[in-house]
Amino acid sequence: MYDKLTNVTLKTGETMEVGVIIAPDEAHAEQIKPFLAHKGGGFKWHLERSVVETLDDLETRFYVGKVDGEIIANIMIVEHGHVGILGHVFTTPTQRRKGACKSVMQFQMDDFRQRDGEALYLGTGYNSHPYYIYNSFGFESVFPGSGFMKYRAVENFDDQYFAESPVHAKDVVWHDWSKMTALTGIVEGDYLRSIAFGIYGPANFEGGFLGFKQALEDGDVYHDAKLLESESGAIVGVATVSWDTRWQPDTAVLDLFVHPNFYGSVSTLLEAIDLPDAKIQCYVESTSTSKADAVQNAGFHHEATLKNQIQHQDRGIDVLVFARS
Repeated sequence: MYDKLTNVTLKTGETMEVGVIIAPDEAHAEQIKPFLAHKGGGFKWHLERSVVETLDDLETRFYVGKVDGEIIANIMIVEHGHVGILGHVFTTPTQRRKGACKSVMQFQMDDFRQRDGEALYLGTGYNSHPYYIYNSFGFESVFPGSGFMKYRAVENFDDQYFAESPVHAKDVVWHDWSKMTALTGIVEGDYLRSIAFGIYGPANFEGGFLGFKQALEDGDVYHDAKLLESESGAIVGVATVSWDTRWQPDTAVLDLFVHPNFYGSVSTLLEAIDLPDAKIQCYVESTSTSKADAVQNAGFHHEATLKNQIQHQDRGIDVLVFARS
């Protein structure tokens, strides 16, 4: 479905129509694909599917600028539950320096707010030209010196979104994409977040989610995966069980990352995930007593300590290895 939003005048005096394509939309698929052809891997996998099929409750929106009926600029948003990821910003090379991208983004941001959007995330190069364009629209670094950026349309978003509430465990679906990025992007909490995903500290999970989702559908990497969802719809915890490729098929790894406000509900997550009949190890940084308590309550025992296993802020972090057979 295509909705026209407005007409704007470019720096050249040309009239550009600004509108939004809401996927799936096979009629516009061939027009939008050339703007996304430079994307590979999981991004291409999502894009090719999103234009022709419904991906659970995920909203994929392409905000476009058209001159004489031809698309010259595009900004993609994926979102669910008022939380989204902004990506795939592209203007046809011959149409650049006309103000097309900024014009499209202005109406994309206005539309997000008018639809009660609350938070957006994106990834770009820190201190780059695009970084300052996004900054002019209200985006800021998630942490100092980072090109991982966030935008808040409401005050105290993080406090409200991650407020303590009842939770339930669930399977991973497409519309968890932006909400998992909101979780991996929190500044507080454990530094060692996921061996499987390679996440240490706050991280953008935009591309990581696509690899994760594809691996789950292929069924080769993960024995099981579950998410913890709060009453607000936030993803507040993730647990995965994957085979340790160094020892496969004899040893599995349980990865567990939970928002600090919800460690009291970890049992709900661990009771839902299927643990294989094999040796399972879980790695916990030594300062994360809540995580250590949670895995011990699930039947794991402290097996070893890896001294100074991780370097962070000029200091070594010990990692505790918990095991269950």
